[in-house]
Amino acid sequence: MNLDKNILEKYNQGNANEQERALVESWFDQFSINEPLQDEEILGMLNSLDGKVLPVVENTGTPWLRIFAIAASLLCVCALSYYWFVFKDSSANQEEVLAQYESPKTASPIIVLEDNKEFNIDSLVKGDTLNAGNYLITKLPNGELKYIIEDETTEVIYNTVRTKSGSTASLQLSDGSHVWLNVNSEIKYPIHFSSNKREIHLKGEGYFDIEHQEKSGVRIPFYVRGEEYTIAVLGTKFNADFSKNNVTALIAGKVAIAKGQLNTQVEHLSFDVNLSPNQVYNAGRVSFAEDIYQYLDWKEGYFSLTNRTLETVAEKISDWYGLDVVVDESIKRNVLLGRINRRKTLKEVLSVISAAIPLKYKIEDNVLYLKEPK
Repeated sequence: MNLDKNILEKYNQGNANEQERALVESWFDQFSINEPLQDEEILGMLNSLDGKVLPVVENTGTPWLRIFAIAASLLCVCALSYYWFVFKDSSANQEEVLAQYESPKTASPIIVLEDNKEFNIDSLVKGDTLNAGNYLITKLPNGELKYIIEDETTEVIYNTVRTKSGSTASLQLSDGSHVWLNVNSEIKYPIHFSSNKREIHLKGEGYFDIEHQEKSGVRIPFYVRGEEYTIAVLGTKFNADFSKNNVTALIAGKVAIAKGQLNTQVEHLSFDVNLSPNQVYNAGRVSFAEDIYQYLDWKEGYFSLTNRTLETVAEKISDWYGLDVVVDESIKRNVLLGRINRRKTLKEVLSVISAAIPLKYKIEDNVLYLKEPK
């Protein structure tokens, strides 16, 4: 309901008639954040309250009526101030806070050499080469890192690539295999593999396109080691997510999975779970995926929502935008549909989700709260 500002001004000055007062008070009762009061209007109403609730009272004995009037005045002032600061200012503040969570400006991944020297990968221009002593690291036109080893040595030298919230990375290993890292992930690998085994360590999530290699007609195995699981690769393409559980999605080829601590030699592990293309291993179970490429959404630059719960999508939002997300129990298992480009702002992402699932959201101290509307 819109209100004539002349009537509001008369109300502030105490000159409104009974009908106009009822109109103003009815308008204020239906006040919402969708129709915020202007600052000067609220201040005027605050300034006019004393004249409305503090009538002149003769001082005849104990001034109980005046005390009551003062208390009523303070109560009204507090209530109106609460509306102003909580509903109006918090709404504006939420808009300001949400605006800070744009699509991440790509917090650069880093590469850590064997001597613990760190280099910002984004500081390397495509075509540039980093001289690391006995080997070179060049950045290819597609942004991928590639090693050039001048003098091969029997010494095993490890490098590490780490990503942060809002950043991904890709590299080519010495055997020609390709690796992509999702946010908040890490891969530790030798700059040159031995002649009889290839092994890397993964934290977080990565996509692998592994080259088939043989020596004297015998396949050289490739292992992806996690803290609790190991994947034996048989020349294949797959996505491995070690963030919480071992979720492995096989695109092509074949992999075998064993459960065991990272410090256990692969020769002592039992690879008793085998995956075929379009199969997924998750929480100890193997299932068929109707759309296996859904597990590569991050690599392709979007959030896949289809058949995913709000709780699962919230985890992806948390990793990408770098904030904690708390979802109400009542809505965390609601299933979504569609996909959203990861270059959208957080506000745009939440708008899309709230169109599918009615929800309220609020950010406080870098924590995003998703709640069911009451």
